[in-house]
Amino acid sequence: MHHLHVLAGIAWNPGIRGILVVLTGFAVLCGSTYLLLATNMGARLAMLVAFAGLFGWLSILTATWWIQPPAIGPRGQNPSWHPVEVYIDDPSTGPAKTEVIDALPRPEALPTVTDIINANPDLAKDFPTPETASLSDVESSHPDEVAAALKDAGVDLNGWKITPASAAGEAQAAADVALVTSSQVFKATTDYKKLSVFEIGGKKTRAEYCPNDATNGQHNIVPGDWLCRIEYKFYKLFTFNHPTHYAVVQVQPVIPQEAKAGQAPPIPKVDPTKPVYYVVMVRDLGTVRLLPATFFAVSFALFIFFVVVLHYRDKTLTRNLAEAKALEKV
Repeated sequence: MHHLHVLAGIAWNPGIRGILVVLTGFAVLCGSTYLLLATNMGARLAMLVAFAGLFGWLSILTATWWIQPPAIGPRGQNPSWHPVEVYIDDPSTGPAKTEVIDALPRPEALPTVTDIINANPDLAKDFPTPETASLSDVESSHPDEVAAALKDAGVDLNGWKITPASAAGEAQAAADVALVTSSQVFKATTDYKKLSVFEIGGKKTRAEYCPNDATNGQHNIVPGDWLCRIEYKFYKLFTFNHPTHYAVVQVQPVIPQEAKAGQAPPIPKVDPTKPVYYVVMVRDLGTVRLLPATFFAVSFALFIFFVVVLHYRDKTLTRNLAEAKALEKV
């Protein structure tokens, strides 16, 4: 009866069952290989050959993981944004601790989405409610219009870039955690509205390294900036240091509005009397390849160990056979 309870527990718990399935498969596959070798080589030599083959195969597998870490399985920490400061754009708060923030233009100096739509009326169909959109939203689909608006307003971003909304999701999610969970500046994400997202630093992209593309967006067999692209490959290969990569998510408190029953939630409206909050973050490149590289180092070291043991065993056997032949002659 006791055994039935054990088997019932194994059948119910998928974790234990999975471990037993893996161990059984390992014992069957590796054990059958060892038994086949043992019938031809003997128990000790077969064990050395089996372990050498196993860790040789694991070296190839883990080297593949090291080159291209798997989506699931042995991989390290993924790159992420780490908040370092929540700065309130208010004269009473003083300067920001992160000096690079001083080069970012103030929100009131930047053109609004309404200004961009007034200069480009054809964008009104894409942004029917400009008060709910941000520069990051417009940057996703109309970067040229945003650049023209900045130029007309005489605004220099001083090296900062407007992050498109399509690429700002990770930074905005990290900002929500910093504002609500970590620092508890706000009680909920509905207490503020996200404005624009900006980035500066990090390695240059190919578009930044080769801004003069003679193909004008056309797909030619040989690109017009092929020499610059080759230079960019060497730049990425031999640039071992990673410049600090900053991101800033701007948010502003909203005016409290009461949702009416049976109607859609009200459109959030920023409170112009409240300051703008800057969530300053630094890019952590993560350790995606560290775990596969560790597995490779261990597997390759054990492979070398068993190969060396087999090598010295062969040398010892050859020497002993030579000595035995010499004794037979005597």
